[in-house]
Amino acid sequence: MIKNEKNPRPLFVYSAIAMAMMGGVSVNAVAQDEGVEKVERIEVTGSRIKRADVEGASPVTSIGRVAIESSGVQNIGELLQTVAQADLSGLTQLTNNTNGNDGSQTISLRNLGDNRTLVLVDGRRFLALGGGQVDISQIPIAIVERVDILTDGASAVYGSDAISGVVNIITKNGFEGVSLDVTVGANLEGDGEHKQAGISIGTIKDKTSLFLNISKSEEKEISAGDRDISQYPVAHIPAERGSAFGLFGIFNTSDGFVSLNPDREGPGLRTAADFEPFGTKHRYNFAPTNYLKTPSDRFNVFAKVNHEFSDELRGFIDFTYNQRKSVTQIAAVPLTAGFAGPQWEIPFSKDSIYNPFGEDLSSFGFRTLPIGPRTSIQDYDTYFITGGFEGEFEFADRSFIWDVSMSRGDSSRNEHGENFVNLQNLRNAVGPSFIEGGIAQCGTPDNVIAGCVPLNIFNGETGFTEEMARYIGYEFNEQVRTGATNFAANISGDLFELPAGWLAFAAGVERRVNTFSDSPDSLVAAGLSSNNFREPTSGKQTAEEAYFEFVVPVLADLPGVERLEVSVAGRFSDFENSGLVGTQSVDSDFDNESFKVGFTWRVYEDLMLRGNYADTFRAPSINNLFAGGGEGFPSVQDPCNTTQFGLQSAATQARCMADNVPSGGSIQPTGQLRELNGGNVNLQPEEGNTVTFGFVYNPSWLEGFDISVDYYKIELEEALSTLDAGDMLTRCYVQNDENFCGFVERREDGRVETVRTSQFNLAQLEVEGYDFNANYRFDTHDFGSFAMRLTGSYTDKYRFAGEDERISDVDNQVAAIDSDILRWRGTFNTTWTYNDLSVTWGMRYTSDITESCSIPEDFVERGIATRELCNQRGRTSEDNPNGLNHVGSVTYHDLSASYALPWQASVRVGMRNIFRKDPPVALNPFANSFYSVHDIPGGTWFMNYKQDF
Repeated sequence: MIKNEKNPRPLFVYSAIAMAMMGGVSVNAVAQDEGVEKVERIEVTGSRIKRADVEGASPVTSIGRVAIESSGVQNIGELLQTVAQADLSGLTQLTNNTNGNDGSQTISLRNLGDNRTLVLVDGRRFLALGGGQVDISQIPIAIVERVDILTDGASAVYGSDAISGVVNIITKNGFEGVSLDVTVGANLEGDGEHKQAGISIGTIKDKTSLFLNISKSEEKEISAGDRDISQYPVAHIPAERGSAFGLFGIFNTSDGFVSLNPDREGPGLRTAADFEPFGTKHRYNFAPTNYLKTPSDRFNVFAKVNHEFSDELRGFIDFTYNQRKSVTQIAAVPLTAGFAGPQWEIPFSKDSIYNPFGEDLSSFGFRTLPIGPRTSIQDYDTYFITGGFEGEFEFADRSFIWDVSMSRGDSSRNEHGENFVNLQNLRNAVGPSFIEGGIAQCGTPDNVIAGCVPLNIFNGETGFTEEMARYIGYEFNEQVRTGATNFAANISGDLFELPAGWLAFAAGVERRVNTFSDSPDSLVAAGLSSNNFREPTSGKQTAEEAYFEFVVPVLADLPGVERLEVSVAGRFSDFENSGLVGTQSVDSDFDNESFKVGFTWRVYEDLMLRGNYADTFRAPSINNLFAGGGEGFPSVQDPCNTTQFGLQSAATQARCMADNVPSGGSIQPTGQLRELNGGNVNLQPEEGNTVTFGFVYNPSWLEGFDISVDYYKIELEEALSTLDAGDMLTRCYVQNDENFCGFVERREDGRVETVRTSQFNLAQLEVEGYDFNANYRFDTHDFGSFAMRLTGSYTDKYRFAGEDERISDVDNQVAAIDSDILRWRGTFNTTWTYNDLSVTWGMRYTSDITESCSIPEDFVERGIATRELCNQRGRTSEDNPNGLNHVGSVTYHDLSASYALPWQASVRVGMRNIFRKDPPVALNPFANSFYSVHDIPGGTWFMNYKQDF
């Protein structure tokens, strides 16, 4: 039999909290004197002060256990996708970039990035990744009692990263008994199967309580080729937008770029006559091989032990272990010799037995389909343990509550990559070769390269043998580790009584040490792998902080002022950093002070006003400071190249020539340049402020109804902003800023070799909007009870600007592809409960987007596109010569039903996106052709069985 630990809270407090935990409503209850001698003080998200009431100046929304179960989600990430303030830049398993993803899920609020959203577990910091964000997939959903979302700047209360808000994941407590939980489901298209099973055991004996949960989950992949919208790189364009590196090759000859005539593919050696100018038919559709949804297996162990040594002293230990295996898959390696970085400067020798052109080929490309798709297998192991003591004591006739805790966590990601290319072996295989004894060999008769197999990419897939694939193909192994050691000590209580009540306070100190190391595969670090070059690195960050918080009762029991309180908080932080920049060890440090002031004004019993003004800050993470240079190839025009040189001023031309650029400009073979993006040890904290103001209305004339509306405005100065290769080149040569010239590396002939890029404290961010919540619960005599909930968020302004510019209001424009900026997001849920039956209908709404159009108008006429993709051709401008594309709003409908069985069991069945609404076609996301804010096409079903003992 399952029962709850005895709870001394007064009924009105317990009911408010239970209501939030079960129904997922906002916590807006009112504490009143019920004549109870001892009232348990609790800590509410947004404040460190433990109090008997659950209201505060900061807006907090809670998603309770019943709401979690009725949603049918399989992990915390899916659950938080429904939060109106979440922008989903991290909460997705979509593979929507060229290197896939590793199955991690992070949360970003208000389009400010996952590193500006603080994630807590039971009010304490959890193990973070190197960028400062928390992978919430490490926390099994089976242990979650509720999730609190604080949508307010909270740096003064919680420290760095709490700029856009705080997500506090509250785990189960006071559980006794045994519970088995099994869930199965799949996409309605018949793929994407998921399974989850877990057991929870809780016991309370004397003064010790134990909770243990062990769970296992498995999610299968969904391939991009199995959905119409993602079977091509751009939906409804079968060929034009495919890769130039296909199965018929692309070769830079003296006659221009040529490819094998598809009709000539077959046994035997090819001649130059078998090739034709490169065209659309030679392109390769890489999309179908990619995973649309990343598969993963998770095994979790969570344990919580509490022991009461006395009425004034308790001890606790929490332990989390998570093992996750994820697999990402994208199309086979494209050979890009002569088109990419210096490691790809691999000419195809005229003396190769397969080269039909009789000349060295400085650049060539081919899709290595015979080797197989690039597959990366990530094996994550994470543990996090927290232990400590808490209690209370009396001093000067006052009660004080204290706690001391220590946490240690470690995470390692071991990644194994299959079907990549060893560039040293490729260089051997495309060099001179000869035949001896009927066997093709690399090198010359006087200098044979042992074990080498000459490569034939001139005969299409037919000429690329398994033996060749084995020689140039290779598997890589690399490791990334993060660690955290946290110490915290807190005290809170009442200091003295004022006419309007007791002045309450909280204070404490924290010390956090975070470490990070990245050890790429040896061939990757040496620049001998087809996987993008990356430099190894390591770093350490130590934060020492102290904070205070006061709640001051100002007025009470007056006309129009039932209660007025002012809250004040402050935090003082010192950071010390050490790590590697290249091979050099570098140290840095910075400090910060943050303050917050807020108020709650209960006008009368039904109406409360609240507001805050807060300083916010985010310390640069270890990755921001010390990340090794990672390779990329953005589309950039060197201002000193042959096409741009003549357009520059005489001063700019002189600066180009001073860097070995010949008069008239240097050659730039392609529209892309090699970029190495890494850390910047000179970064300083981001700083800004947040303003919120709102009201909570609980009308006494309508029992069970409450509504809250909050305005917010976030301003961030000195925000981190990446200057890309184009910015670096422009600042150096056009703007004559010598500080940026050191980031550009050129060859002896003046060509750009590499541009190093990084982040700088240059940007400004402004976000402004409104949040609202409404709940209505009522009972009927004959038809059961009903609970309705409406949540929403409206973004009025979103501005991101560098030093010299400002972006205008949102105006339904997407400002960043990786962060979908929407005017409106909202949910509406209705739950009907009748005896043992409960049915929930949910609606999820996302507003429309207008994006730039990259598709020329004649694509349909020329037969390249099968339908018109830009539905607002008339809205042209200098930046959008092809007009715009309107991505429509979407409303998804979800349905679930549960039934309590007489043998202490329950069964729940449901469907998400029951009408199987497809996402609207979008042009800006890479691959897939829809934004991650939308569901994968097809809808899903699920069935859950829970047995209690």
